[in-house]
Amino acid sequence: MKKIKLRVIACLTIWIVGSIFNQRLLAQDHTKDNIDSVAEDMHRANFVSKDIEPFYLHTQVKSMHLWRGLAVTNSWMVAMDGGVGTIDRKLRAGIWGGYSSNGEYKEFDYYAIYNPSKNLAFALWDIYNYSTYATWNNHSFLNYNADTTGHFLDLSASWTISDKLPLNLYWATVILGRDRTVKNNGNRYSTYVQATYPVLQRKNTNLSLFIGGSFALKPDKDSKAQFYGPKPGFNNIGFVLGRDLHIGTYTLPVSVTPSWNIIGQTGNVQLAFNVF
Repeated sequence: MKKIKLRVIACLTIWIVGSIFNQRLLAQDHTKDNIDSVAEDMHRANFVSKDIEPFYLHTQVKSMHLWRGLAVTNSWMVAMDGGVGTIDRKLRAGIWGGYSSNGEYKEFDYYAIYNPSKNLAFALWDIYNYSTYATWNNHSFLNYNADTTGHFLDLSASWTISDKLPLNLYWATVILGRDRTVKNNGNRYSTYVQATYPVLQRKNTNLSLFIGGSFALKPDKDSKAQFYGPKPGFNNIGFVLGRDLHIGTYTLPVSVTPSWNIIGQTGNVQLAFNVF
């Protein structure tokens, strides 16, 4: 009963905050200007505004934190994203932070994103999860030594074929950091690929299907494991259903994301509110 009450209170808090801001939120484009694909790369600035003026600041509240099929935290959490972009919207850089309600999950990231064209984007993320449950180095923020750092650098490319065929293809590779072999003598260059297709796009409702898998470009000779699971395979299959809730003049974008992780033999459902 206490957990139910806490969730009810969390939802009511979101509505109150929305009334205070009293403005229409930008509906979340789950392809995030084609920077990240739909599924949780809802994580990592998936709610970055398209209207860069040139600064932006946004907050998201979620029932858990799903990222590429991984449950980063199962607790309610707040994600904050802010940065600056060029007037032509082709380049932006910012900081992303995530914190769970129980205090266990903590993350602080940097990113830079380049959009050379409408349907193509490249992104580089410096991701540092310093949660209390971490099995990696979570107490040396400035340590970037390849074999001891708690950071990892994620380089990605995203391409949407066309407006008539809005299939989004996404590729991301861990190029440095905590993606090491069992003997810690080299990087595995674990790679995540995903295809996303919007099957329904209406004024207040949208639905996108996605399928994602992972593998190592340089497999460990001593293990089949890679960054996303115990072996190569599908680790993120599901859909994102989004809807705008209208409360007077305020609009609250809400989305639900069920995800099935085949190689991890897990499944999760994330509920997200784009507060502002």
